[in-house]
Amino acid sequence: MIENQDVEFKKIWKDEWLEWICGFANATGGLLYIGVDDNGKVVGLGNTAQSLLDKLPGKIKDSLGILTKVKLEKENNLEYISIKIDKYPIPISYHGKFYLRSGRSNHEATSSEYDRLLLERFGKTWDTMKVPNVAIEDLDSNAIERFKKLAVENKRLSFDEVKINNKGLLENLKLYEDGYLTTSAILLFHNDPEKWIPGAYTRIAFFGKDDADLRYQDEVHGSLIFQAEEIVRILYAKYLKAYVSFNGMQRVDEYILPEAAAREIIYNFLQHKAYNVAIPTQIKVYEDYIYFWNPGEIPNEVKEILFKPHPSMPRNLKISQTFFRAGFVEYWGSGIKRITDACKEYGSPIPEIVNEAGGVAVKCKASDSYLKAMNGENNTKNVTTNVTINVTIKLTETEKKILQIITNNPNVTQKEIAEELNVTTMTVKRNIKKLKEKGIIDRVGANKNGYWKVL
Repeated sequence: MIENQDVEFKKIWKDEWLEWICGFANATGGLLYIGVDDNGKVVGLGNTAQSLLDKLPGKIKDSLGILTKVKLEKENNLEYISIKIDKYPIPISYHGKFYLRSGRSNHEATSSEYDRLLLERFGKTWDTMKVPNVAIEDLDSNAIERFKKLAVENKRLSFDEVKINNKGLLENLKLYEDGYLTTSAILLFHNDPEKWIPGAYTRIAFFGKDDADLRYQDEVHGSLIFQAEEIVRILYAKYLKAYVSFNGMQRVDEYILPEAAAREIIYNFLQHKAYNVAIPTQIKVYEDYIYFWNPGEIPNEVKEILFKPHPSMPRNLKISQTFFRAGFVEYWGSGIKRITDACKEYGSPIPEIVNEAGGVAVKCKASDSYLKAMNGENNTKNVTTNVTINVTIKLTETEKKILQIITNNPNVTQKEIAEELNVTTMTVKRNIKKLKEKGIIDRVGANKNGYWKVL
């Protein structure tokens, strides 16, 4: 027998072990053995065994308010004690503090962990909380229409199921109950969910030689339905360099990470994020490495079997169900497998996925072929965010400057270009029109939420 999530060994009794019993009761329950060393070897309690057997049940009840099964055990004529602790239906405290068992350790619960613990004990998740003073009319109709389109395209809902008013749709999705929108409805469909849920956005940054060498960055705000697709678009349009080679006549664009894997990581981050922590999702891009970090650790029940078949255990049930209907995720605990399969097929290393700094980190390294291409080997050509102008097309200096700005930031507005170049907006509009006529750039999407594409 070894120590694990459900088993702890202590050589002697100390009253501070009441914190560990509290942690077991707030987690999954477990067994605490007194008179056993860290290696699981029985060392015995000597003549204190019987007195401990008599006093521990009352001490535990008086200190924690719970009942445990305390037994006197014997091995090789050595007596020791086992304490069986059940998982309790309400949060248990010791001296006003709440403790949690996590793996082989015990710690005082943070405020966000306590909130989650309290909700779970009453069969609720954080994303089902009701939000007052927000009406259905306050939601982003474009986000709702986008969801409907995705749901039908991915055959997760029929045309008849989405051909209803927004109230009916939200009720069917269990996002509107008793006259209140839930936190999940705000996150999924409001264009500014941060009014109620701070940190409900994503930060992306590109770094040079180290973390102090920040080159440029973006923040993606808005509804999760919008963020889910926008994060991927910005990541591949602006942050990830493609190294181009040719297999015969076929052009091959190689990135650090295949887009299918990046989508799976990002979509799973958005649905599993601990939104009550109020910290944004973060993506750090380097020349040969991508680091994703998201608030909210992988549950202990899943951590040990992450790369094996496992059940879906969403932190935010309603967000996960809506993402499933939008076709973003499969909702069967298969996300990790799809990430690894995409990387294997692409020839990229399998990402490292770990709990880190109170959240989950996904670390994606470049493949050997990508590194060779980056270093100029294999007859490849580096495609970066710097613009190379075809000499057969004559551009004015203003056109070149605008093209460079658009290439570096596809989301830039005409007003922002004008401010950066210290010219009028009309001048920018006139030059953009010329760039379009020359087949250099194009506009994708609407003026508000679209972006520039360099052709």
